[in-house]
Amino acid sequence: MPSATSPADTMFQRLLCCICGQSTDDADDYVLLGISAPGIPTEQWLGAHAEHLNSVLARGFSVEVHKM
Repeated sequence: MPSATSPADTMFQRLLCCICGQSTDDADDYVLLGISAPGIPTEQWLGAHAEHLNSVLARGFSVEVHKM
């Protein structure tokens, strides 16, 4: 499980989109994904445009961005 204090709380610079490789600086649909595995203390963080992420997810899975 990702730690309670995630990079989303501390990152001041957005990551490039892991799908297209382009900047996400001005993207309204920016998402930050955390990946972890049991027994491994490290985490991998990926940034993405939600639209691009949705284009590669399996059928039935999708990401929605809601502005708060």
